[in-house]
Amino acid sequence: MKVTTEKKPRSILELTIELDKQQIEKALDRAARRMSQKYNIPGFRRGKAPRFIVENYFGREALLEEASDDLIQKAFQDALKQEGIEPYAQAHLTDVNLTEAPYRFTVEVPVAPTVILPDYRSIHVPLEIDEVTDETVNRAMEIRRDRHAVLRALDEPRPAQPGDQLTVRIETFVDGNPLNPRAEGEDIPQSTLVLDPERIVPGLYEALVGVSPNTIVDVTVRMPDDHENEQVRGKDVRFVVNVLDVQERLLPEWDELPALENFEGTLDELREQTRKELIESARRNAEDKVFVEYVRQVVAATTFDLPDALIVREADRILREREAEFERYGVSPEQIYKAQGKKRDDLIEELKPVAEERAKRGLVLREIAKAEGLAPDEAEIAREVEDIVASMEEEKRDSARLLLDTELRPLVVAGIVDRKLRRRILVIATGDPSFEQVASPEVASEPKVAVGDEVQMADAHIDSTPVDDVSTETPIVSREENGESVKNQSVVDVATPETRTE
Repeated sequence: MKVTTEKKPRSILELTIELDKQQIEKALDRAARRMSQKYNIPGFRRGKAPRFIVENYFGREALLEEASDDLIQKAFQDALKQEGIEPYAQAHLTDVNLTEAPYRFTVEVPVAPTVILPDYRSIHVPLEIDEVTDETVNRAMEIRRDRHAVLRALDEPRPAQPGDQLTVRIETFVDGNPLNPRAEGEDIPQSTLVLDPERIVPGLYEALVGVSPNTIVDVTVRMPDDHENEQVRGKDVRFVVNVLDVQERLLPEWDELPALENFEGTLDELREQTRKELIESARRNAEDKVFVEYVRQVVAATTFDLPDALIVREADRILREREAEFERYGVSPEQIYKAQGKKRDDLIEELKPVAEERAKRGLVLREIAKAEGLAPDEAEIAREVEDIVASMEEEKRDSARLLLDTELRPLVVAGIVDRKLRRRILVIATGDPSFEQVASPEVASEPKVAVGDEVQMADAHIDSTPVDDVSTETPIVSREENGESVKNQSVVDVATPETRTE
């Protein structure tokens, strides 16, 4: 058997497998025996008709059809072993010629993604920490005070004033379409708005000041280009607000604030504590920006060759995350799809660009972690397990330790690698080695693995992008004729092969 390979885009390896005449004849012999056992052939008991009789009775074409599946699958598995190829997903049979020499067939095999990192250690991002001013501290203190506001119904109806709280039903439209579609017949949920220009977008705030209960406000507002919601950036957004009630908000006296905040100290000491927290938060935010920007630059400079199956799988993962979010609010995914007039496959297709970028980030981070040798040793894993167990109730510790040492061990390892990778990236990006000497407050306080009634991993810095293996003992070839798959075989996921970095 002769095997030739050709690398194609999208991590496709094309195998052309050429068979010798002896392989063809043996396959035809086996096919003839199977057919003589399955069918009645005049003059012969089942299983006793010789091959030439079977071939004459059914025709050579039928015999070849019977032989082809077994022959192709066996030759394909042998070729994978011979060439040391690990399929990433189901392969596709694209061309077959078993009727005359040279006997050959062609298979397109998805393989693991190729990721070629740039000189990532030469990429630097400055750490720019925002200054915490007196004005910033004052605003934070106002927010602390605002948390303890008491609502009071109005003695007499009056127009809404700054600082009031409104009970409303809001509908939001972008390009004429609802921003948050609802299922048919579903009521608009009630929500509350505090009339504060810091909390409500300009234009909508002005439209609500002076409004009376049982009034509908319909206003269109141009959203800022840097709005946190990508769907509305720089767009005209229409708000239809049904004002149901107006309440007055009474703020506590300043000297009451320390007690209300459960702070043992004076108002000035609370202010100083607030300043320290803001400085700490500003540093964390600056570190986050460095991390995100560094990864963005490395991804932009990395060479990728990704299989389509990886993108589809990542899009499906994103959609499943969103579906779980819908269900947490009591809305089934089917209701959302019906409201949008779309099928699940349509949404998978729409998510592919986002999925590809997320997959790239995950692959880059994984490759950097490998290149930097950040895999934890047994001592690190043991310490991590003990740290987690020590934070739990005593009666749960033994069962938790067992879980963490067995089923949850991959999550423990991933948590360690995530934290080490974040610190290492901050060192590389900023040139400041202190990030690995003392963990930043955010990293130090991060949950590792929570074990209780439910077991879950803390949010990771690395997008999880498993690369699935396919057992070479499993038939994976599907026929394609005129671009359409006519036969699907099973694919068994058994491991996580290495990413190709050639």
